[in-house]
Amino acid sequence: MFSILDFISSKDSGVTTQEIQNEFKDMSLQDIVVEINNLHTDSLIDVFKTKGGIVYRRNTEPQSFSTPEEKIIYLLIKEVGVEGIWIKDIRTKSGLHQNLVTKLLKTLEQRLLIKSVKSIKQNRKVYMLYDAIPSDDLGDGPWFTQEAELDTGFVDAIKNVAYEWILNSTRSDGLPPFESLPEVKHVHAFLLRAEISSVILTLDDVKRILDILVYERKLIQLDQKYFLNK
Repeated sequence: MFSILDFISSKDSGVTTQEIQNEFKDMSLQDIVVEINNLHTDSLIDVFKTKGGIVYRRNTEPQSFSTPEEKIIYLLIKEVGVEGIWIKDIRTKSGLHQNLVTKLLKTLEQRLLIKSVKSIKQNRKVYMLYDAIPSDDLGDGPWFTQEAELDTGFVDAIKNVAYEWILNSTRSDGLPPFESLPEVKHVHAFLLRAEISSVILTLDDVKRILDILVYERKLIQLDQKYFLNK
């Protein structure tokens, strides 16, 4: 027999009370509410507050959590994957107070369920699951000090030099010929010749810098080429 739990389990994005009512027309609203409460008490489903109302999702997490709020934060962090999530977004999506969010994040870090990583692109700390491998724009490489702090001065210096070189290399009244547009390897070669950095930058390092400039809408990437966003 198809149960409410089966119905909730079949919808990864979760279901609302109205959707459950539509699916189980023979059940009264009171019986549905009782069943949902029992499922939640048994930790078989999670309850989320969204802009559209209350949503129920199947609980697939084996971890035990001290409070429902702790679990909500964990699931929000899990949902974003390797990109990480900023504390402000956690607070907004969870609806929890700043102090409580900070406390719960610290607890989850101590339990090695999550970790914080510095994001070059966003220039701030983001959170992800402890075992997650950060995406390419997150904290490693020459952009961090020995104290694991983002060296914003160094990042900005390389960004500015790279941008100015592309500006001078593609200066024209209109869009330069496609074949003349610089690629990562050209910017990389220039930075090495200019000896801007005491650290030897790799192609991947330079690619990250150009990705930031694209993210900031200063450059446009077309295939492997880059040009100014005028």
